[in-house]
Amino acid sequence: MGRFSFVRREVPTAMRYDKPHLTYPEQIRLLLSRGLDVGDPAEATRTLQRIGYYRLSAYTYVLRQPGSGDASDGRVPRSDQFVEGAALADATKLHDFDQRLRRTILDGLQRVEIGLRSSVAYQLGKADPFGHLDPIFLDAEACSKPPEAGAGGSANAYDDWRQKYDELQHRSRGEDYVKHFLTAYEGEIPVWTATEFMTMGCLVYLVKLLSATDARRVSEKFRVKNREVLHGWLKALNVLRNDCAHNCRIWNRSTIYPPKRVNARMVEDDIHHLSQVDTDKLYVLVALLAYLLKAVEPKSTWISDFTTTMNKFPASHGMTPENMMGFPTDWRRLSIWQVAK
Repeated sequence: MGRFSFVRREVPTAMRYDKPHLTYPEQIRLLLSRGLDVGDPAEATRTLQRIGYYRLSAYTYVLRQPGSGDASDGRVPRSDQFVEGAALADATKLHDFDQRLRRTILDGLQRVEIGLRSSVAYQLGKADPFGHLDPIFLDAEACSKPPEAGAGGSANAYDDWRQKYDELQHRSRGEDYVKHFLTAYEGEIPVWTATEFMTMGCLVYLVKLLSATDARRVSEKFRVKNREVLHGWLKALNVLRNDCAHNCRIWNRSTIYPPKRVNARMVEDDIHHLSQVDTDKLYVLVALLAYLLKAVEPKSTWISDFTTTMNKFPASHGMTPENMMGFPTDWRRLSIWQVAK
């Protein structure tokens, strides 16, 4: 028998977390020691009670001085010390702006989600009221592909989707409309009703499995000429939706599933400029949202609502929507942000 040699890998030893709990006065003293102007201590205490030190640190981080370290992940290393003139009020304004931004974006995303439910239910329902429950009415190739990453025990994409669907139906069994169908119609729920209990993620997954004809018609409804393009957008927007719903920081956050750079042949003129912008910043997602929303709700006031929210961005210490969020210069002048009259 041959000889085998084994190379032992050094596994980094995890450090034990040993930072102590700090009272509100101690938190304020720590911020002061690092150069942050906290203003009135009583007001600073109320801010920490309202938001929390750790959550607020996501907004004070951008106020720290540049530090040394590995920037390979795209995040600028920061020291513990704050830049000159940094104040707790600056971070609070960013936090409150982010809160307004989430509410505005979530409103637009919910409108697109409702439009997507309607379009998918209408197209698939024309083929068969229960087309979502029988792969024969879907795209055979898409259904037979491997399941999405992280799916356990599913043989293919359709089985993976169906498992998610069944779980959602079971979770919704207390809803009156679900109980009605389960007792009156042998337990099967037509697609135009089933889309009401599907999550956005489940719905986006179903778009990926639609027949070529249905996928094309749904895509055309949203002014997109390719199913894969629409699916990529919706997948990225679904992550943004979840971040908004769970009160995550979004204003300067990188995109987890950045959409592919826009191909001008697949979309209308409104968003051709996206071929030149950074795809992992927030701007590209809100521009795609505006584009989809104009398709399903041409008279929506969302464009105005969004620009009003952005007008309240608390610019300070050189931070702007352009250098922090990927917004193009003079973005308000672009056609996608013009309100239909």
